[in-house]
Amino acid sequence: MPSITELGDGSLIACQHVGRELGAPDNHIEVLRSSDGGRTWHNQGSIHDGAPPHDGWSYRGPDIQEVPDGRLVMTATRFEAGESKLFDPDSEALQRPEMILFWSEDDGRSWSAPQVVPVDLEPDRYTWNKAGDLSQLAADRWMYPLETWKPEGYQGPPDQKAAAVFSADQGETWGEFTVVADDRTGRCLWWDQMNARLPDGRIYTMLWTHLYGTSEDLVNHWVVSSDEGRSWSKPWPTNLRGQVCTPIPLPDGRVAAIYNYRHAPQGVRVAVTEDLSHFDVENEVVVFDAGAEATLGKTDHDNFLAEHLLIGFGKPKGIVLRDGAILTFFWCTSGGVTHTRWARLTI
Repeated sequence: MPSITELGDGSLIACQHVGRELGAPDNHIEVLRSSDGGRTWHNQGSIHDGAPPHDGWSYRGPDIQEVPDGRLVMTATRFEAGESKLFDPDSEALQRPEMILFWSEDDGRSWSAPQVVPVDLEPDRYTWNKAGDLSQLAADRWMYPLETWKPEGYQGPPDQKAAAVFSADQGETWGEFTVVADDRTGRCLWWDQMNARLPDGRIYTMLWTHLYGTSEDLVNHWVVSSDEGRSWSKPWPTNLRGQVCTPIPLPDGRVAAIYNYRHAPQGVRVAVTEDLSHFDVENEVVVFDAGAEATLGKTDHDNFLAEHLLIGFGKPKGIVLRDGAILTFFWCTSGGVTHTRWARLTI
């Protein structure tokens, strides 16, 4: 699961988690750098003391941002790496996770110990993990998106919701908790919220929408906040049949979305909208064609999440560079090798 950030000097810094499998206990975080627009990369290696880390945690989904005082902050989730699998297909329980921050004062060459971001939810009923990117809305308001699931030992279906916690002191402490999307019937699951700040100041978040207990995805939905994340609209449908779907606001006021298309032919696609709902799928761009390597095996469990841990590509994201181009990135498998790719698009 890669992420790329353009720094103030125009260079690119990337991070990704690597391991022997998607849900393996040896997942750890690497940092990479490019000074030529992504054509070549230097891998700095793992940010942990020893790779894979031996601290009892599995690290996933990192993202790096610059902060006003010149430091870099990395968000990620770490999961307890015990004897149990990341996801138990029989109980549907998720290993206990923590949302964390790493800080760097030397432009990403070294990183602090992880800072745990607390969430005010019942630990006997909920797990929570990072979903989407940290949003620095103002000096006194940062938003850290998350999603909930259920822990080991909890009986019954998960109370799944998309939500966020907020900091008023630039990440030093966290408190306020706000629900972004929640279907109290338990029918719709709001997964992998991906958020962006629109030019008019609103926060636009796209959601992978799944029917609980099935293998069926609905179309991607979206919600919007006009008050810095304190309240959110109801979820509205798009015409995209995707899973993880990341909005990329464009300089001309439109929004591009890069998303996983998991129907034949599977791959990663980019489409554009002018109204936040209806995307021009007739003219969308395929940036990766998965072919026969869309999945990497079969599970002996009739459980969608167990199947999903065997996917061969995913987590697409993108940014608009200073030169106006879109830089998209994702992980994928080709020729039996799972790796990170980027694709540069003109608008």
